[in-house]
Amino acid sequence: MGKGKGKVEVKPPAESQDLGARTRKPLHDRLLAVLLGLTGAGTLVFWALFFAGKIKATENPQDEAFERAFPLADAWMSACCLLAARALWKGDSRGVFHSTAAGSSLVFLSLMDILYSLENGKYWPMDRDRALMLGIHLWTLGTGALSLVRSFGHLAGAPGEVTSSTIPGKA
Repeated sequence: MGKGKGKVEVKPPAESQDLGARTRKPLHDRLLAVLLGLTGAGTLVFWALFFAGKIKATENPQDEAFERAFPLADAWMSACCLLAARALWKGDSRGVFHSTAAGSSLVFLSLMDILYSLENGKYWPMDRDRALMLGIHLWTLGTGALSLVRSFGHLAGAPGEVTSSTIPGKA
């Protein structure tokens, strides 16, 4: 934006000015890229094994119907996670958009799973399989929340810079 009165100047991050620039990527972006990449790829592997009959993820017909309602939504979430992972790993500014979409998808889907599991007594009695299911639910919720926090930090000004000289009423 211009420097006129009433306008705020926001300097875009260096990586959005030259997407091909070789700059050092923040460690937290690299770690989030790994988490999102593992989540997206792991979800795709789960569905491949599920439809191949190699994984039994349900206990009754109701669970089966619930599980089969998720492939399309999980495919969307996986695509968002993999796009975010790639962009974050490369330091591409589009990672903010993709990680917002991935984070939102992960939080929504994990909350659906958690609520279904709580309402239908799926966590108790706790055994190895149920502990794994709970761990996956907490993984997706946590990864989604981290992704959203990272995106919010970017959208709220970091690493973009708002200078006090461009804020109305500030000198």
